[in-house]
Amino acid sequence: MPRRDAVGWTTVIGGCANAGRAAEAVELFWRMRKARVKDDAVTMVALLTACAELGGLELGRWVHARVDLEGWQQRTVLLDNALIHMYVKCGVVEDARRLFGMMPRRSTVSWTTMISGLAMHGHPQEALDLFHRMQDRPDGATMLAVLRACSHAGRIDDARWYFESMERVYGINPEIQHYGCMVDMLCRWRRLNEALELVEKMPFQPNEGAWGAILSGCRREGNLELAAKVTDRLVELQPERAAGYLVLLSNMYAGGGQWEQARMVRERVAALNAEKPAGRSWVNQNESSMVLAQAQLVDP
Repeated sequence: MPRRDAVGWTTVIGGCANAGRAAEAVELFWRMRKARVKDDAVTMVALLTACAELGGLELGRWVHARVDLEGWQQRTVLLDNALIHMYVKCGVVEDARRLFGMMPRRSTVSWTTMISGLAMHGHPQEALDLFHRMQDRPDGATMLAVLRACSHAGRIDDARWYFESMERVYGINPEIQHYGCMVDMLCRWRRLNEALELVEKMPFQPNEGAWGAILSGCRREGNLELAAKVTDRLVELQPERAAGYLVLLSNMYAGGGQWEQARMVRERVAALNAEKPAGRSWVNQNESSMVLAQAQLVDP
């Protein structure tokens, strides 16, 4: 581009930040400053997204100070939400809470981010208290944060009530991540049978996260019979990861002293590896460098 304005810079910075290329986003921002292109609140939102991804608290604090100093007329709820998200991701939940308390206006995202941050950093009761004070209508992300708070606190009955009230009270259809959170919680708190019952009642096909939680629960409780059935489901869902699941099952059998079963599962792993093509790679050399063109790796 012969000329780049603030919109062009900000669009690319935001694109990198949202695509998991946070370091590039930060580098682009400093290049934008060096080019003396004036940034704005939208640029700061994009930069804060990168800070959250990188855990860049120092740069995030610099952005916050600059926002306060310049007193942008276009300071929006979106910008304050980005600041709260950055503080939460960087583990500074008290700073997030302080900013949340000072916000003149809040959105559903504001409440959800704060509830999630409190639950994530060891304050599940405060997260639930905040949900009860929530002034905006919750959405699916809010309810997921609430379920996670219940999981961290071990409040299974409360979680079940919130989950069952999603559609009845709030008009929100539970999605697979809500079911997955419930299944994971039940497995963590040794309610394996209830978790399995919930998986079987899902209105859609359970994913690898739900079955993986069941398998972890089986490992903790030594339920080898169920572990074998769950492993078969996981192998069907993710055949490319079949060897890993089977090795885990084999180790569970060995840990329980069932050596013959462990041997049979190991044979399945060996058969899988034998079916794979041999690993290969090649390079294309030009005048300046050797570039890796393709590589296929065989599971150990």
